[in-house]
Amino acid sequence: MFRVMNEYLSKVHLVTDPKLYDSMQRFLTNRKETLKVCINVNYNKYIVDVKLKKYSVEEADKSFRAFLSAIAFPYSSMWVRYNEGSLVRYRFVTGKEDKTAVYMDVLYS
Repeated sequence: MFRVMNEYLSKVHLVTDPKLYDSMQRFLTNRKETLKVCINVNYNKYIVDVKLKKYSVEEADKSFRAFLSAIAFPYSSMWVRYNEGSLVRYRFVTGKEDKTAVYMDVLYS
């Protein structure tokens, strides 16, 4: 799966978008299970750090899937999950038909 994602990333043009940034910030801070949110941009990649009130892998998965439904583009989306002890990391990319895409690491703790 990692190779598939890397291949996909090599075929798209990664962009960032202030409207998407605002949308992500608004969505995540308005969730009742979210304690704290920090979104950074590093080389056309978002790093989204979400601190949950009650961390569990299941709660992180539920929150991430809601996040996907709020921000993913309808054309294509792909993600891979890594469980790292008291942290769950998702590599997530979503793209448009014109081959522009948004790439992010979403971390839940």
